[in-house]
Amino acid sequence: MDDNKNQSWHRPIWDDNGQFYYELISQPKENNHLAICLVPPEKVIPVIFIPGVMGSNLKNQQSEVWQFSASSLKKWTLASPDKRKFLLDPKTTTVDDRGAILNDSVDGKKFPSRRDRGWGSAFYKSYGEALDRLQYLLNDDEILMDNYFREAQLQTARQRFTGVRIGDEPAEQVLTEVETAHSHRFLYPLHFFGYNWLQSNADSAMLLGAYISKVLGDYHGRLAVNKVILITHSMGGLVARHYSENMNGQENILGMVHGVMPDLGSPAAYRRMKTGERGVTGMIIGDSAEKLMPVLAQSSGPLQLLPGSAYGPGWLKIEGNGPRQSLPVDDPYEEIYLNKTAWWRLCEQDLLLGNTNSEWEAFVYRIKKPVKEFIEKLDGKYHPQTWLFYGASADNKSDAFLTWKEKIPLRVKEAQRVWKDAGKHLELSPLRTHELISAGTPGDGTVPVSAIRTSSPRIHGVLATNVDHEGAYAVAPVDRSRSVYSDLSDALVFTVRSVVKIVQQVPAP
Repeated sequence: MDDNKNQSWHRPIWDDNGQFYYELISQPKENNHLAICLVPPEKVIPVIFIPGVMGSNLKNQQSEVWQFSASSLKKWTLASPDKRKFLLDPKTTTVDDRGAILNDSVDGKKFPSRRDRGWGSAFYKSYGEALDRLQYLLNDDEILMDNYFREAQLQTARQRFTGVRIGDEPAEQVLTEVETAHSHRFLYPLHFFGYNWLQSNADSAMLLGAYISKVLGDYHGRLAVNKVILITHSMGGLVARHYSENMNGQENILGMVHGVMPDLGSPAAYRRMKTGERGVTGMIIGDSAEKLMPVLAQSSGPLQLLPGSAYGPGWLKIEGNGPRQSLPVDDPYEEIYLNKTAWWRLCEQDLLLGNTNSEWEAFVYRIKKPVKEFIEKLDGKYHPQTWLFYGASADNKSDAFLTWKEKIPLRVKEAQRVWKDAGKHLELSPLRTHELISAGTPGDGTVPVSAIRTSSPRIHGVLATNVDHEGAYAVAPVDRSRSVYSDLSDALVFTVRSVVKIVQQVPAP
């Protein structure tokens, strides 16, 4: 920094229209004063985050339905199956954008407020801190400006990532200084697309198209390119891909970064229907088939996470007294999802509540039309600029396949023997004598490695890392000793780097 007293350095000040100006104090001409105005990046490339299932706040006409708040979540632990089905109805719920936001005003007037950018519709427990950190990492150019006013020069996050290799990834995924410098010529306002995850992902994709148009309109005159970058989590990746590849949305998207996307579907979706969800999430959303099946059976979005034909055969195994079965042999829809008689079928008609005949008919239609058509039509389709990371740790035991294993208590077996000696037969329900066992294969705890397709000419970068499914975008690394940075997860670093790589398509302003 020059100590010349005839010089003054001035930061830009942003007005309500996203334009910048300077506040200068007039000096006498004879002073020969030089005012140096620092010019910030001003061209915008919007980034939109698309969450996964359960990642958007929901409400109905009465009140909150799904939001990370004491009043919202407290109602679920003791809610009856009927109440769950009533509240989590895709026909009566809408997105709720009134949720908590971390550091709402920190971006100043450079962009619309974080609430105006949709952050209030994010399920705070899953995304609150992650969105805040992502926005900072994508707009760390303030550090470059601050360097003019201090002796010690600091690096931006993107400069820290330059030349750094994560694990044994290919050299072409590593950032170069030229790529980093180019990325600093743009601004990246982070938006959040909240959607009703109970409805069909095809419907959400249509709404995503409208949202992208709105975002691009918000930055009219400021855009570096008339396109957005999408960052997705889990099911959000399916929504984004459907819009891009099946709804002619590709021309509006510069590139996509997917995190833990269940590309081929996951057997975990079957497990949820049959046994409920596990852990703390299960205590809220439903930890048994009686609680969760009525909700999922009426909701196309979660059903579209089931393994499609591309997942392959044999992911559901049945072991007992008879011959061992591996299903599906060919068609998961007919053999498992629409099966009405086998005890291991996906849906129990008796648990659907209400008029079970009409509910079953609605379920059958849902599987045949929105579910099957969505899954099969999306198979193998990606945006030309696709980057993705996924969980590949043996510590996060996942369901590459599931096994119904016969487990009959000794006292029941003894009763069977007594009845048999008496010439009688003791009939047992297979659902009461079989336990659904997870394979315990590597993954993220929900999506197994076998559900990830990493080979395609359109996939430019891939990272296999240690993340759990819900916390895929967590700020801190799972294992600090194995991460590139002790303060940032490898997944977050990969995401920001991927955005930088995608931006190389845009000419410098």
